[in-house]
Amino acid sequence: MVNPIEIILIPTIMIIIGYALKRNNVLNAKDSTTLSKIVINISLPSLIFVNLSSAHINSNMAILPVASFAVSMVCMLLAYLFSRSRGYSKIKTWTLMIAAAMMNSGFIGFPITLGVFGNEGFLNAIFYDLATTVLFVMFGMILVGEFGGDKKDVVKNGLKFVPLWAVILGLLFNFSHIEMGYVLKNVFTYLGNSTTPLIMLSLGLTIDFREIKHYLKDSLLISVLRLVVSPLLMFGILSAIHLTGLAFNVAVLEAGMSTAMNALVLSITYNLDNKLMSSCIFTDVLLSLVTLTAIITFVV
Repeated sequence: MVNPIEIILIPTIMIIIGYALKRNNVLNAKDSTTLSKIVINISLPSLIFVNLSSAHINSNMAILPVASFAVSMVCMLLAYLFSRSRGYSKIKTWTLMIAAAMMNSGFIGFPITLGVFGNEGFLNAIFYDLATTVLFVMFGMILVGEFGGDKKDVVKNGLKFVPLWAVILGLLFNFSHIEMGYVLKNVFTYLGNSTTPLIMLSLGLTIDFREIKHYLKDSLLISVLRLVVSPLLMFGILSAIHLTGLAFNVAVLEAGMSTAMNALVLSITYNLDNKLMSSCIFTDVLLSLVTLTAIITFVV
């Protein structure tokens, strides 16, 4: 069995390479946007589609997005109670609530789950991540009401989310027993295989240690909720309903992921505290290298 530290070292080294490329002016932070667009619109949908279209789907997978949503709501509530106790502004409160609720179960969770559990584990992760898409659209609708905007744009953006269509088409091909053929299957496979390195390089390009120290206290709170409380809650919920096996292990691992990159998209779109949100994400990513090692040791 592969050592959990070795599993985490693989994406960590890729992140460091991305950071080194930025430090040496080979690439810059803006290039992460281009890499992210390739991931979201090409490589990640390819990875989802090629795996989901030929997968064996079981009933346990349907439980995962519901459990994910429930854990996110509890973490959001805890962030709200903390913000109220500190007398934070409406903007800062919503920033922390979204940071606590939205986990990076796709952008970071997919490649790590794939590395730990292989393709079968990845399929469970796809179902788990459906809750994050629901949260993204839900928060978009709520923030329109709180801070202004067009609800139609929120729905349009949700419908234009390519990984969601990859899930829908993958399920359609699966249930209809449609075969892609040798050429298409290999095209999607090769494109999908680029997902992990592109994601990790992109993360490395976005790291800015200077911003973290100004928001450290609030960022650490979010890290505790996302990286410690969330997987413990997931463990408790799934144990209570007697869910076991691979679905259980994947869900606990995914629940320990850092704050989602899409949380920053919401923050920018609705003029929340962008620097605080960025700090939460960066702090989470750095600390998750330690906490995910512990979780992998437990679930593998």
